[in-house]
Amino acid sequence: MNNRERLMEIMTDKELDRMTIAELVKVKRDEVDYWLLSNESKNHKEVPDMAIELLELKLGLKE
Repeated sequence: MNNRERLMEIMTDKELDRMTIAELVKVKRDEVDYWLLSNESKNHKEVPDMAIELLELKLGLKE
């Protein structure tokens, strides 16, 4: 599973919207939008490992 897929899984499981994700990892909402774009999109950005790790820590998914 890549970071984009993991982010989508976390969002679904925890019922979090893009703004909440942005607030949790301290980025602008637009950045989360770019992370969630298809890999084929010219505006797609990879989800940084640190963003996934921070989300997992803040949400109690990882110790």
